[in-house]
Amino acid sequence: DRFTATEFAAGKDLHRPGEEVDQVQFPTTAVVVLGVETLAGESVNVALLGPEGAVGVFEACGSRQIYHRATVQFGGVIWQAPAGTYRTLYEASAGLRTAVHKYMETLMVEARQYVACNALHSVENRLARTLLDACEKCGSAKLPITQVALAHLLGVQRTTVAAAISALQRGGSIRTGRGGGIEVLSHAQLETAACSCRDSLAYVRRDI
Repeated sequence: DRFTATEFAAGKDLHRPGEEVDQVQFPTTAVVVLGVETLAGESVNVALLGPEGAVGVFEACGSRQIYHRATVQFGGVIWQAPAGTYRTLYEASAGLRTAVHKYMETLMVEARQYVACNALHSVENRLARTLLDACEKCGSAKLPITQVALAHLLGVQRTTVAAAISALQRGGSIRTGRGGGIEVLSHAQLETAACSCRDSLAYVRRDI
């Protein structure tokens, strides 16, 4: 068996902490969120993965265990393959190994940048960056994302996210829908509001 394309609904868990990696996934139209949980039961989401990303590709060739939660944030298609099949391809293809190593390097740079971002930039700036990144990953200006989900991504309280959303709305860059979700009205205005980490990471991704 090789790769199969499967439609996943939002909210579907692909992996849970402590599980063995039996499948690796490559989102195409879906967007996946990675979350970290503590032993005390606290949790925070740390990354959004779209068609540029993959789930389980490091762990499948290492410990074969996963230590974070991977959940479908925006429903869509994900290509997946059994971990054993992926390992065989990984061992046989120098090109695949190079691509995975570059992807891992990119994720490490992003993780360091986001630590700096959390310490240096306002919630409004970080929210603008996150919304732009989400638009790029799902290919739409309409994001079916809740304030609670954004709070988990930004590591702040929902009320703090609500205040940042209101500020961006007043500026005319976004609007919220009656049934929830956020629509980006002006990418240019949102780019102006976004923190400089967005440009910094764009240079890194281009160079890697």
